[in-house]
Amino acid sequence: MKSKYIFLLLLFFAMLNAIFASGKKQKEEEKPVNTEWTLCITAFDVSSVPLAWQTAGDTITRSIAAALQNLDFRFRQDEETTYYRDYAWAKNRVAAMDALVKKRNERDALLFKGDPEWKYEKDLKIIDEAILKLEKDVAAVVERVPLVEEKPAFKLSEKNLKGTFPPPPSPGTEYRFSTTEKADAILFGSLSEYYGRMFLDLKMYTRHTNSFSYKNSLLFSTEDLNKAIAEISDHLAQAVSDTFPSAILVRSSPTDAMVTIDGVFMGQGATELRTHSPGKADIAITAGNYIPVSVPLELNPGELAELSVDLTPKGITTFSAEVSGKPGSKVFLGSLYSGETPITLELPKHESTYISVETPEGDVGSLIIRNSSLVRGSAQFTSANDYVKADFFTAAPVSEEEKKVENARRRFYTSYGAFWFILPAALLTAGIAETHEAVNHDAGTYSTIRMGSNIAWGAALGVTLFQVFRYLYVSRQDSTPIVKVPPKDK
Repeated sequence: MKSKYIFLLLLFFAMLNAIFASGKKQKEEEKPVNTEWTLCITAFDVSSVPLAWQTAGDTITRSIAAALQNLDFRFRQDEETTYYRDYAWAKNRVAAMDALVKKRNERDALLFKGDPEWKYEKDLKIIDEAILKLEKDVAAVVERVPLVEEKPAFKLSEKNLKGTFPPPPSPGTEYRFSTTEKADAILFGSLSEYYGRMFLDLKMYTRHTNSFSYKNSLLFSTEDLNKAIAEISDHLAQAVSDTFPSAILVRSSPTDAMVTIDGVFMGQGATELRTHSPGKADIAITAGNYIPVSVPLELNPGELAELSVDLTPKGITTFSAEVSGKPGSKVFLGSLYSGETPITLELPKHESTYISVETPEGDVGSLIIRNSSLVRGSAQFTSANDYVKADFFTAAPVSEEEKKVENARRRFYTSYGAFWFILPAALLTAGIAETHEAVNHDAGTYSTIRMGSNIAWGAALGVTLFQVFRYLYVSRQDSTPIVKVPPKDK
């Protein structure tokens, strides 16, 4: 009885394993082919536009390539699916039949090898078994229709991904070109001039139709180049994806915030409804004295994405700048001219700001401010909460303390340089004297010279050390502070 249960259990596991193996085999057989759809963008023809405009052709080509990289997929229609199904099916049949023909030719060649009968019969049996198997494979390939991916991943050709755009093929050779480049479609473009404006003509050749399935043109001025690129990229992405476009509507605060989509400026505040190809989109909103925001989106076909963003203001410092006795001095934030003194500015907190002034006589003063505090500069600096005032020193006189520090510094450098001149000279003189003393056996004169040399470099070292300590003491005790704070009112 017990053995009966064991037998049933083993039978159950055997059937379960067979079911899983059959399901796995079926899943492997149903693996789709043509899982990628590749577009090759050729170099645009700019020969008919002025030389100054020819660089715009390369800009448009690279911008379109960058925009299309946000596209993730393509929807295949019935006609395209049928083409790739028949293409893969025929390719599989040809490969299976070629293998069968090759094996049959190998069988026929046995007659001419001149092998002994026993070896001939052995090889013939092996080849006949292989032929039977290949015949079954051919029958299976003929019966099995390949499954084509209906939503292949979109990608640019290898050359395009490396930043290279090959010259377009001559008319009538598009199919061979697409096969060579391993591309499913080829994008052609030409740029010409039309009464002072640019005329862009685009057309896309698709391999499954063996014809140009998409054509579009756009007339625009050089000032509208960015918007023209965005518009043509959207239309082209819709043709490539072969599906319904998406749309984006952005509302932002403050109303002067700048909105960019995929790096292209689209407007300020609330942007108009804009179509966009399905896939990835990057929206960035920036405004002065506000923390910028970047929002990545994943758009579905036919989706309307509405985005409302309220930017967070940065901390503001009120800054007042003036130059005593010299009104009308120019004030610069970094390299940007801001006005003339006296002037009040609003500066962001948590950021270092470089401010400089220039008097009518050409004298210059500068400082660096961060979080309402002076980091470095030449100014009488006061601050209270978020209000900061700076009186710039553009030609401050040298004080007695600064003169002492400068004199101590100069004496230290002089003694330090003299020491490194005296030391090798003294050591060389002492060595020569010692050599002559050993040769001439005269300990009087040469011994005195050697002793004098040692005393000379020792004295130079002592003077140098004294000047070092003197300079450190003077610079610590009597140096003028970098930040000058006015004395407090008693």
